[in-house]
Amino acid sequence: MMLEIEKSKLNREKSLLLLDKSLLMYFAFLIVGVVGFVNKFLDVRYLNVMIVLSFGVLAVGLVPYMLTMGKEEKKLNVLIESYRKKNGKRS
Repeated sequence: MMLEIEKSKLNREKSLLLLDKSLLMYFAFLIVGVVGFVNKFLDVRYLNVMIVLSFGVLAVGLVPYMLTMGKEEKKLNVLIESYRKKNGKRS
């Protein structure tokens, strides 16, 4: 049971790292787009492309995070229920 919990922690940490990297990339795209637009390196069309790309990067990081968290929550709920049933029979 402890190995299952540790594996769940590792999966959650990997997912969280992916989310952190995607948030970093999201803000990097936004900052580069806004700074480039203010300094006249980018026009409105490229600024819009940068904003859309930033949302794409955010989605790529957020979707796996949410899926992993949901899956791990279900696994942990099953483990908790099996633990309760196991201990409930002994009492």
